[in-house]
Amino acid sequence: MTQTQGAHSLDDVLAGVRWRFAGRDEFTLTAGQWEFMTEPSALVVLDGLVRVEGLSTAEDLASGDFLFVPGATRFAINALSAGRVLRVRLAPVGTGSALAELPQRLLLTGFVDHTPLAATMFRHLVEQCPDPFGVQGDRVATLITSMAVESWHARGCAPPRWLLKVNEPGVAQAVAAMHADPGQEWTVEGLAKIALASRSGFAARFQAATGLTPGRYLTKLRIERAQLLLTDPDVPVGAVARRLGYRSETAFGRAFRRQTGRTPSDWRRATRLPTGSVPRSGE
Repeated sequence: MTQTQGAHSLDDVLAGVRWRFAGRDEFTLTAGQWEFMTEPSALVVLDGLVRVEGLSTAEDLASGDFLFVPGATRFAINALSAGRVLRVRLAPVGTGSALAELPQRLLLTGFVDHTPLAATMFRHLVEQCPDPFGVQGDRVATLITSMAVESWHARGCAPPRWLLKVNEPGVAQAVAAMHADPGQEWTVEGLAKIALASRSGFAARFQAATGLTPGRYLTKLRIERAQLLLTDPDVPVGAVARRLGYRSETAFGRAFRRQTGRTPSDWRRATRLPTGSVPRSGE
């Protein structure tokens, strides 16, 4: 595809997608706090560091970063530190082919600095606009997302940030495979083959790149994925355990409690309670 063709394709997408403003939120987060989302959304991190789970790969967003999720996808943000996040809820106008061309998620690091006009409009829409519902809010929401898509395209469609943290290509391929299928019975030998490395060399390089052994990284990934799956009350705990590669619900429960301090059932109940009324483990 030539550059001209790419620009024309981008113009088609931008012209064919419009959004309706569906709501706004301002989250003041404490470390460890989760917020769960199920509708198309655009988010800007004003302060702190948050991790996004549920969008095929885990993403870490820092101050000034932007995330656009155009589909009705269940995902969650976990505050790794205290911070503040602004969110605009969106609803697509129509279901044309242009909408299907958008990525599952669009991440822009340094959005506030790189796209200051869009960032200013975003903050006004959330923090100051007295009545964003209606034509004005719809047009501003569409303009912000269009500017974000255009910036994302111009900057080369940056790969997921969690891969950027792994500079060793072989290790990056192994990490990607684990994120794609955390329920598989991964072994160091199997991951080393993906990385085209020896078992001992791979283990050392993996720990140097991620700070964790392959086994501990996999456990952490599985529990983070379990926390997201457990937000659906219709999915039994045992089904979550099997999906994530645990041979028994008991083994899953032990691993979950070691990582979170709660049993899966306790954690599920806690996420359904209003903020401020979350019970401690054992209460």
